[in-house]
Amino acid sequence: MLALALRIIKHQPVRYFVALMGISVAAGLAFIQLGLYFGFKENASIIVDHTEGDIWVCAQFHENFDFPKVLNPRVMDVVRSTRGVKSANPMLIVFSKWKLEVGAEKTVQIVGYDVERRVGEPWRMLCGFSEELNTPGAVTVDTTARRKLDNADIGWTTEIGRVKAQVVGVTDGIRSFQGNPMLFTDMDNARSFGRMRPDAMHYIIVKVDEKVDRDEVLNSLRLLGESEMRSRQPDVPVRDFEAFTKAEFSKKAQDYWLNSTGAGLALGMAALMGLVVGVVVAGQVLYTSTLEHIKEYGTLKAMGASNSQVAATIISQAVVGALPAHIIAGGFLYTAQRFIGGVIHLSLDFRTYCVLGLFTVGVCVAASMLSVYKVLRLEPAEVFKG
Repeated sequence: MLALALRIIKHQPVRYFVALMGISVAAGLAFIQLGLYFGFKENASIIVDHTEGDIWVCAQFHENFDFPKVLNPRVMDVVRSTRGVKSANPMLIVFSKWKLEVGAEKTVQIVGYDVERRVGEPWRMLCGFSEELNTPGAVTVDTTARRKLDNADIGWTTEIGRVKAQVVGVTDGIRSFQGNPMLFTDMDNARSFGRMRPDAMHYIIVKVDEKVDRDEVLNSLRLLGESEMRSRQPDVPVRDFEAFTKAEFSKKAQDYWLNSTGAGLALGMAALMGLVVGVVVAGQVLYTSTLEHIKEYGTLKAMGASNSQVAATIISQAVVGALPAHIIAGGFLYTAQRFIGGVIHLSLDFRTYCVLGLFTVGVCVAASMLSVYKVLRLEPAEVFKG
């Protein structure tokens, strides 16, 4: 039946080419939308996913990683005194203004961390050394955002939040969900750029002692955060806090941007529209081809071909169209990554692409079901009437 399917395709090359391109474009659009979805998902939790730590502590009623609430400084003492905590390191997320050469300002997102302990440091340094970030005003810039920042490179000086700053390192591929350039620096520099108090911090990253169960430490921190803790002065309360595992905090960051804002739904609907277009194109072409060869299918059934054999011929045409279409769609995705990858993060690894190949074949086979249904109901005698 495969040989017959190939002969039918060879007999109608133009129609096959039209179907192939239609399926390819539809699949390519769907793949790009999925790439955008996975890219946005990675960007939403990129700092959490690449920071070494078992537990994240934040202020109570935390919703969004990028816009956190300030923790009471005394929470650090509470966390470090908790049994099983090996280390606890602060992190600060600050938005400030980078002064451009023309006098305008560009919003930047600054990640402040303890440079000496290296928890929260940039994980992909293209050049420069992260150890230099504890010098006053030292920051990094990323390759994906340099065009937004006057093509700043190592040694570049500017002002951030009206504070003198100097680029001492360049990172590669570290970007925020909102698209603002992401910089790394020391905690003190971040506080200075953001005009925050000297002890301000947003997160505490906890590493658990290997000899202690992580869940035990997590539950202890949660109980402490929920209790009404007070300092020695009864009128000065210690702000309550929450604790999450790294995986929980990563998912929380992703859920906010992709679910709460509707971004994930919008990308999903766009991918679904690509799927619908692919089904319509493939189904219409196969159905038209089936109608044109209806007498041949009737003859086959009259000669003793079973319904399954005739159906296999049509399904084989769908598969023969789906496989090269999937490869072409992959080419569209690769081209999109090359041209817009520096602006928008498209993330679709090779393994996922291969799995989607089965999905592409399944969609084309599903699109052929109308043609299969038409042939299965065909009575051989009908094609010889008249």
